[in-house]
Amino acid sequence: MNDFAMSDIPKWDIALENLANEEFEKLGHALSLDDFKQMGKTHRIRFDDLMHTLCKLVENNVWKHQGADCTEADLEELFVYDRLDEKIAEKYAVTWERVKE
Repeated sequence: MNDFAMSDIPKWDIALENLANEEFEKLGHALSLDDFKQMGKTHRIRFDDLMHTLCKLVENNVWKHQGADCTEADLEELFVYDRLDEKIAEKYAVTWERVKE
């Protein structure tokens, strides 16, 4: 019997997670939309792929997001079908950071 369970498979791209973690450590602060756009350009990664991974990380409480002057309901509208609504992210100056262990 195979000991490897489906629950052991990450629900996100671990290479993109590692890249985000490195950027978070390097910059030493929560990452903004612009930080992720720059990361995509620098590493030639589609912005949507980065945001999809980030959505999964937030859903699984590995990363968290926060915005200025917004409610939790506003943040719940941030990702629709795992795709970022950039207008909401810009409106509330949303940032993302790793959850402290």
